[in-house]
Amino acid sequence: MPKIVNKEEKTNSICDEAYKVFVDVGIDEFSLNKFITDINMSKGQFYHYYSTKEQLIFKVMSKKSFELINNTIEKYKYNENYMDKISLIFDIYLNEEKSYRDLRKLYIDTLHMYITSNDDEIKEFNNNLYKSIFNSLEQLFDEEIQKGNFHPDSKNLAKSLCATADGMFLLSVMIENYDLKTELTNYFLEIEKLSKRN
Repeated sequence: MPKIVNKEEKTNSICDEAYKVFVDVGIDEFSLNKFITDINMSKGQFYHYYSTKEQLIFKVMSKKSFELINNTIEKYKYNENYMDKISLIFDIYLNEEKSYRDLRKLYIDTLHMYITSNDDEIKEFNNNLYKSIFNSLEQLFDEEIQKGNFHPDSKNLAKSLCATADGMFLLSVMIENYDLKTELTNYFLEIEKLSKRN
């Protein structure tokens, strides 16, 4: 009797193995043929789960991104002040643990693919990711306004936070020795200062 394979478990397992290889050799040097051989699959079996190399890359990146978001949401519950919470929302740019550094490196490797893609699934993923970040920022500013810490108009500043953080991230890629963590933290403090009730 043939072994019944749980498709979700198998796709997750393939994603986890691919992520290790992406981190180790980089996405540009990733060989799909070698990967398929290394995980002891036939091409036919692999293409049952993923139709292209790009689809595998997308699935790996979305899986890891949502793992990060879920981890952030869990930690977010236990923090009270603005700086702790906003730092968690942008943890991918601030956290120096290896897993975060690895994911940042892969974001750089896949940036062009994500920006220029005509794939509806990738577009939807990008929209959902940014909606999640915008919602978290709006919620944070609403909380600070309700506590009486921020003035009501400060919520308008929340809209620019994401674009500025992404811009600083790109600067850190292009400019040698750009201290993203310091620059971003100083920016968050400046936003706090501008948002405070006088």
